[in-house]
Amino acid sequence: MEQIDAHQLFNTSWTLHRLSPLHHSKDCETLLDNESALKTYATRLRDQLTGAVIAGIHSASAAEDDALSKTGALKECLWQPITAGSPRDAASSRRSTPSFPGILVTLEYEFIVYKAALLADSDSSNGKEETQREGSTFLPLLLTRFPNALRQTFISFLSANFDTYCSPLRLPSALLCSGLETYVEALRDGRSARASDYIEDVIKELQLTLSFSPSIAPALRSLNVSIARASLAGFLRDGPSTAASKTRSLQQKLRSPLFANLTTYLESHLAMTLDMDGSATDQRARQHVRLSKVACAAFVLGSEGRMKLVVSANRDEDGASVGRGRDSSFQRALRASETLLRAVVRRAAVGEQTT
Repeated sequence: MEQIDAHQLFNTSWTLHRLSPLHHSKDCETLLDNESALKTYATRLRDQLTGAVIAGIHSASAAEDDALSKTGALKECLWQPITAGSPRDAASSRRSTPSFPGILVTLEYEFIVYKAALLADSDSSNGKEETQREGSTFLPLLLTRFPNALRQTFISFLSANFDTYCSPLRLPSALLCSGLETYVEALRDGRSARASDYIEDVIKELQLTLSFSPSIAPALRSLNVSIARASLAGFLRDGPSTAASKTRSLQQKLRSPLFANLTTYLESHLAMTLDMDGSATDQRARQHVRLSKVACAAFVLGSEGRMKLVVSANRDEDGASVGRGRDSSFQRALRASETLLRAVVRRAAVGEQTT
């Protein structure tokens, strides 16, 4: 059975959904390692997409989304298991080996290829037993790169065949903050002498989007805060204690000082009291101002449920970034992207808790 390298999850813009467990006991006892089962569901999906059902969707959604009319005929529908990493990755302990068991669904049309991925995290505390039990499989994160009409068709297919519930996955402000800080810490990798160079090489310019409650800013929906590459290192540097930074929690102090420094800067220069990471004691800031998007050259995370993890393909034959050696900015970016993806998978697994 052909398996897919988890690295194919990178460099693609995804829409995020949460899935309840997939129940498949009426068809098969196992799913992830069952070639026959995956082929069966691929055939069912292909039949649905090429049958009369899709014609009704075309006419019903023409005003909203005409992308499907430009795809051409469906040539192939594949369901393939995702491996823990490529053989080359596993051959070296210095290589990153992502561990995201799941299924990659590929829809190859004449003029375009669409993809979806159903993922779990085998490094979670529950391990493999929680991911796949007899007669059901828990793949909590659904990633789709589909036009809207096709996405709804696919979700309906999952619901009908696996009795699963699918809901949009919203990312709270605290997760966007912790995700960025976790990514930065992964790039630091022990705070080596070249840590700042790695961070600047990978992240480059950082843009944060702040969203405001209409009750306090009816004419201002959002505000973009851009941190230039040359200024990034300054915000990542531990600075002297200030009144604002003293309000940060112990949890915040254990992470990167980025948001503590940024909050202090905005309070000092713009008189804006913010609580982007959920660690401040000011309840008004937490209620009315939130971080809704983090975007940089390395990744994009949006509170509405969008994600893109960028890992450069600028590698030599051994997988090392050209000119940087094996422990390169590429390898650090790869590890950081895997860490960020794992945080999103775990968010999907625990559900839509209020933060």
